[in-house]
Amino acid sequence: MKATKRSVGFLVVSPFEQLNLVGPSAVFSEPQIAGNPAYQVHLLSASKEITVRSHGGLTIGPATHYSKFEEPLDTLLVIGGEGAMGRPETALINWLSERSKRTRRVGSVCTGAFVLAATGLLDRRRAVTHWRHCDELAARYPRVRVERDPIFIKEGKIYTTAGVTAGIDLALALVEEDLGYATAMEVARELVLFLRRPGGQAQFSQVLTEQENISDASLRSLPSWVAANLKNDLSVRALAIATSMSDRTFARRFRETFHMTPATWVQSLRVETVRQHLETDNLGLKEIASRTGFRDIGSLRRAFRTHLKTSPAEYRARFRRTAPDQINR
Repeated sequence: MKATKRSVGFLVVSPFEQLNLVGPSAVFSEPQIAGNPAYQVHLLSASKEITVRSHGGLTIGPATHYSKFEEPLDTLLVIGGEGAMGRPETALINWLSERSKRTRRVGSVCTGAFVLAATGLLDRRRAVTHWRHCDELAARYPRVRVERDPIFIKEGKIYTTAGVTAGIDLALALVEEDLGYATAMEVARELVLFLRRPGGQAQFSQVLTEQENISDASLRSLPSWVAANLKNDLSVRALAIATSMSDRTFARRFRETFHMTPATWVQSLRVETVRQHLETDNLGLKEIASRTGFRDIGSLRRAFRTHLKTSPAEYRARFRRTAPDQINR
């Protein structure tokens, strides 16, 4: 007997981010059951055009206006992009709210979370979006429990993801839910993807990116100075001296700029450098700890898991750019 395809709908509000759509779509196009596609993908548009349009001008079709789509859906994902961040029309909110009641899984990719939030589906739920837009999502929808770090979050039947490529991680996780680990890993291999990142894993490499627009001139060069002095004393006193401030003034201005304590921030930079070592060389953890200012391997491991929600060994296995060698993990 021919296996029934699982139906996946991608709801797009143009303009959208290209990879938010084509990445997950590629994942769902791969699995097969007895030689037949395991999924059937549907492209749904918030506009009445027969194509959807990316922010770069690429158009993809054919698309069906959501109000005209009557087939059952197993999974419905709202695709992120510039269009998804506007206020959805009332008709779309009502349709999505109603359709979610008879859809097994509902989710968003990247800023598609703004559309889900507008329906109330994320109220009192944990949710994530692209790190750059987490504050805006929290401000516009205060009933949503916005988290910055995870790659994706599952809350009951509702899923949300971080930025862009996280949609691929979610799609692989959904394939694993449906068809098992072996199938998800085969898809990852076929598409030449990293092994699937677990949902709780952090959105990597945020620390320095979020500090691009430091307005306080006295603090602007601090990240690069600290990065060059990770092995040294980086107490509040040392940082205050480096910025020519009193301890009290430094602590106040630092919190106003970075919105965290100096100790947490310094640890974040140390973990960031550990991450770079794990990606690019085969140094053992003892040597990495010494170079990055951790007193021992244990403190490095604890800090790494706190910030990135995974272990150094797991991270190195997934993201190493150099050939494997004998290393002390």
